[in-house]
Amino acid sequence: MWRLALSNALASRSRLALTWLAVALGVAFVTGSLVLTDTSTRLLDDQFRTTAAGVDLTVRGAAAFDAAMGVEVQRDPLPAALADRIGATPGVDRVRAVASGPGQLQVDGRAVEPAGPTVLGTWAEAPFTAYELRAGRAPVADGEVVLDAATATGHGIDLGDTVVVSAATSRQLRVVGLTGVGDGDGLADSTVVLAALPTAQALLDLGTGVTSVDVIAAEGVPVADLRGDLAAALGEQYAVTNAQDAAAASADAAKESIEYLRIVLLALAAAGLVVGAFLIANTFGIVLTQRTRELALLRAAGATGRQVLASVLGEALLVGVTGAAGGTAAGIGAAHALRGLAQSAGLALPDGPLTVTGRTVVVGLAAGTVITLLAALGPARRAARTAPVAAMRASDPAPSAPRRRRLVTGWVALGLGVALLVTAALLRDVAGVAVGAVLLLAGLVVLGPVLAPRLARAVGRPLLGLGVPGQLARESAVRNPRRTAATATALALGLALIVFVTVLGSSVKAIGATSTEAITADLLVQSSRDEMLGGLSPEVADRIAALPEVAAVSSVRYGHWLDAGTTSALTAVDPATLPRVASVEMTAGELAALDGGGIVLATGVAAERGLRVGDTLAMTLPRHGEQRLRVVGLMDDDSARALSTSYVISLDTYAEHFTEDVDATVYIALTDDVDPAEARQTLRAAVADFPNAEILDQAEAAAGRAAAVDQVLGLVTVLLGFAVLIALLGITNTLALSIVERTREIGLLRAVGTTRTQLSWMVRAEAVLVAAVAVVVGLALGLGLAVATLAGLSSDTPVVVRVPVAQLGAIVVAAVLAGLAAGLLPARRAARLDVLSAIATQ
Repeated sequence: MWRLALSNALASRSRLALTWLAVALGVAFVTGSLVLTDTSTRLLDDQFRTTAAGVDLTVRGAAAFDAAMGVEVQRDPLPAALADRIGATPGVDRVRAVASGPGQLQVDGRAVEPAGPTVLGTWAEAPFTAYELRAGRAPVADGEVVLDAATATGHGIDLGDTVVVSAATSRQLRVVGLTGVGDGDGLADSTVVLAALPTAQALLDLGTGVTSVDVIAAEGVPVADLRGDLAAALGEQYAVTNAQDAAAASADAAKESIEYLRIVLLALAAAGLVVGAFLIANTFGIVLTQRTRELALLRAAGATGRQVLASVLGEALLVGVTGAAGGTAAGIGAAHALRGLAQSAGLALPDGPLTVTGRTVVVGLAAGTVITLLAALGPARRAARTAPVAAMRASDPAPSAPRRRRLVTGWVALGLGVALLVTAALLRDVAGVAVGAVLLLAGLVVLGPVLAPRLARAVGRPLLGLGVPGQLARESAVRNPRRTAATATALALGLALIVFVTVLGSSVKAIGATSTEAITADLLVQSSRDEMLGGLSPEVADRIAALPEVAAVSSVRYGHWLDAGTTSALTAVDPATLPRVASVEMTAGELAALDGGGIVLATGVAAERGLRVGDTLAMTLPRHGEQRLRVVGLMDDDSARALSTSYVISLDTYAEHFTEDVDATVYIALTDDVDPAEARQTLRAAVADFPNAEILDQAEAAAGRAAAVDQVLGLVTVLLGFAVLIALLGITNTLALSIVERTREIGLLRAVGTTRTQLSWMVRAEAVLVAAVAVVVGLALGLGLAVATLAGLSSDTPVVVRVPVAQLGAIVVAAVLAGLAAGLLPARRAARLDVLSAIATQ
């Protein structure tokens, strides 16, 4: 039977070609996603490991947690004397005090903004670092700096040039050296700025403090023993960690966004494979139906049902393995394109050679093979049940009606799915929405053969205006409901995902637009690099506040805290100045009460948690661990959304529990008699030496947020396009195979006077009808799931549903035109059939 499977697959290779391509495309998506994320993970690991090369231990301030939401927690500075104290500990060979943190480089008035971070640190010689001088000398005096050679080359910086480096403060520094790492001229997608310790301390506003102390153990001293001795000697206020462990923790924080990307890409790849499964099942179902008499003859010749099943699955195995192998090879190359798409969407992914692991190859091969076998299992089982008497039939059997058990199962799943979706949406339970969506999809798939002919009749009514070709196209789609359902469902799933993402993105932008109505500031300043916690030096707010054109300035900061082990965000404000730049509505308590410590909650969150003014909220904060903050007020949900989180504390409380000393946004209210355009020019001049300080009005800030959402949605939509492409291949394949099945019918139509043009339009109309059915189902499904998901996610905010009619209209038109294009080749094939040969076909 295996030899028979091989010969059948080779004999049907033209019919299975598009199936092979669907498998290859789906697997290429999976493989490319794994290669991209594995590569980015390895490059980040190498980057952080490089910075800790040669160091045994690192001493830092203690913190309750290392990182949250991809951002590493900033720790308290260490006293200058600590390095000498550590150096005097038995077993320590050498120590190095380090001042490091995020910075910004400006060259000739232009900010240097790499895809990754700008690393500001302290210059050191080996063995404390893997950096090596490529040109010039080390920075030894105040005001000198060394840059990575890659940045210098890319921006035309030479030795002796002056650059501006900004962190907590901003200074002009002279470039005295260029450095690199190993064979490279710098770190991937990063800018490296290294200065002498006093210069780095001044830029980071550390005074005489340092951020960490690197330790090298004396020869023969076990690092683990030395770590224990230092931890005991220094006490709980300091964290003593293995240098590579500390580097790994920093890398893990940077890799968190990559893990999110991996999940999104694999989810989209899974969608492509599911759509491909419909194409595979449909193709094998059509091909095996056309080979009914051949299979019956095998049964009549003595083949068992199990042998027929093994033969069909052998064909599927051959298609799956070869398609998966081709897709795996293509996916490795596609990783470059995926990286470019992700970077264009604003994701900071490092460039470097691709990493292909054995796991990636195994997953790609397994995914393609298993999906193909599972998709072909249903048609194979039906083929195995072919009776020997079918060999005597003059024609292929008519499509069978759905079984009663299938109907009951489908309606029950559909009903439960709709009920659960509605209930979960009303209860604002996003997990319930997910379960309801799965049940709904399962019900639609099971009931597809029942619903497809009814939808085809209704949607295809306009085709009657085309005369006989349109009527025949409509009846052809109706008379084989299983085939029409499988073809339309595949495209409907892809379109539903695109509609879902489009509506979700439009609604998110609408929520963002309405939430900022509470902000009354004339202008605002934020970091051009969109750091999660901000990146503006406090000096920016101080300079702006001193200008005569400015009536009020209010800074906002963000932080992370652990909520029963789950990361949440909070906002820090100045309760005295915030009312001058924002309209804050309090439903209980007073905003001014934040001055005494405590926290203000959004009203919705307070109700969800059962908290009132006077109660306490347990929060794990980075500097001091678990703290119980007293609820001093409740804020209207719209006001809380304008401040980006549901938890608001004062800047003084923030300074007590967080080490970070940068602003996220500075809101500005101008004096009544000042011209806004002139004021912006004055503001720009005041903060010109802080290259990341971006001055915007409310409309520009909202447009920037919308653009960021559009970038991400654009990436997702482009990737979902692969699933739609696979579904369109399904339409082409189904129609092409049906032409073979209907050869005699087509010949008779030509014999009674149907022209080639009419025949061609009949096939194209059928393709458009299938696409139109998919559009109706996809639109309804995508809109319903988007509304339910928004309701499920809005546990503390009102539902804002924005349906972008113009975008959805474009999607509908594109899908119908794509369906028309998918029918071109089958239509051409049908029109070119020889009349006499077609009539003679049995």
